[in-house]
Amino acid sequence: MSETRKCRGFDSVCTNDEARAYFKCKGLTYDDIKEGDIAALCILLGQEYKKSNAVGETSVNTEYLSKRVDIKRKSNGSIICCFLYVNSHYFTQRECISFNRDGFIGFAGWADPGNTNPILRAFIKWCDMLAAGKEADAV
Repeated sequence: MSETRKCRGFDSVCTNDEARAYFKCKGLTYDDIKEGDIAALCILLGQEYKKSNAVGETSVNTEYLSKRVDIKRKSNGSIICCFLYVNSHYFTQRECISFNRDGFIGFAGWADPGNTNPILRAFIKWCDMLAAGKEADAV
C-alpha cells in the first residue's frame, strides 16, 4: 500500500486513508454490510489483537475488543452506522472502528500506528472476505 513506516519497530500496515480506499476499491458500501458481517469483523479484530499483544506491537499489550457494539440498521438489514470499541487495562470503550452515518470509516483516531495495526489488518482481511462474498452472490 504505502511506503513503510515504523512504530515501536513494527511496520505500519497502511494509513487509515489507504484502508478506506481499499474498502471502496473492493466495491463495498454500507449496503453490503449486515449484522453478521460486523460479527465476523469482531472475530477478526479479536484474533489480530491477540497476535499483536503477544508480540508487543500495541503500546501496552493489553488491548482487546469491547463487547459493546452500537449499530443502527436499515429495514433490509444493512447498516446505517456502527461503532466498535476497544478496551485496555487503563481505558474502556475508545473508538476501534466507526462506520459513520455520512459514510466516513474511522480507525482509532486516538491511536498511533502500532495500536492501529491490528485494527487495519483485521479490516483489510474483512474487506477481502466481504468482497468475495459479494462476488459469489453475484454469480
